Amino acid sequence: MDMARYVAFHQQWIAGQQAGLRELAEAAANAATERATDAELRAVVERCMRGYQEYAASRRAMARENGAAFVAPPWCTAFENSVLWLGGCRPSLAIRLLYSISGEGLEEDIEEFVSGRGRGLAEEMGLIGITATQLQQINDLHRCTLRDEGYLTERLASLQENIADRPLLPIVRERAAAAAALVGQGRSAKRDDIAGRLAAAESSGGLAAEVDAAMESYSAGLARLLEEADELRMSTARALATEILTPRQAVEMLVAAKQLHLAVRDWSRRKEEGAQNARLPRAAAATTAPSG
Repeated sequence: MDMARYVAFHQQWIAGQQAGLRELAEAAANAATERATDAELRAVVERCMRGYQEYAASRRAMARENGAAFVAPPWCTAFENSVLWLGGCRPSLAIRLLYSISGEGLEEDIEEFVSGRGRGLAEEMGLIGITATQLQQINDLHRCTLRDEGYLTERLASLQENIADRPLLPIVRERAAAAAALVGQGRSAKRDDIAGRLAAAESSGGLAAEVDAAMESYSAGLARLLEEADELRMSTARALATEILTPRQAVEMLVAAKQLHLAVRDWSRRKEEGAQNARLPRAAAATTAPSG
């Protein structure tokens, strides 16, 4: 395992996200003034999707070395990790984001369409011109994506329960029994001595090897789930960007997705840095304060 290599890979990915956002924003501006053709916009979208695919492939290979590191990356902030789902965003977030950038007008138009008040299948709704046909396709995709998300979430829960049930809980019980026996043999023994004798007993009894094997199996299971989650993220994004939306709509969606990702990263890092800077003066004051 090479944590420095993982961090460098992530930093390279962030730089690529920033560059991709600039290209997409320029394409969106050109589309707004009709200075970009559908073919040109489609090429920009395809480059973006190819970038996601290459990132997922590289991450998959590294996650096989250390699945836990990529499911809860130590190079991300605590806030970033709190909103991650299996190492990334929920696939359904792309759909919710699409609804969001369509604006309040889409909700009003949906109500009209559902009630049958004069909305045809080809009429455009919302700020980016979603049609009723597209809306039906998006809703179908959303339903399937939520189902697949739930399946992966259940498998993650089972994996976590398995690592706790076997071998960790039996080992905890064995440690408690061994500690009680050691204390019974010599109540005056020091705590450090008891801990050392417990560790030696576990090593000689093969418990340490069993724990290591369980942790390696757990990490491999996380890597497999991460790979499947990435596949779901990719299939959802690609269905939206290349099969359901027009090239211009796809560019708008991808701009919003990259903006959200980078904004969450920047906001959370500023917050953590601010909290760290606020603690420094207090720590300095505590070390220089005169003792009674």
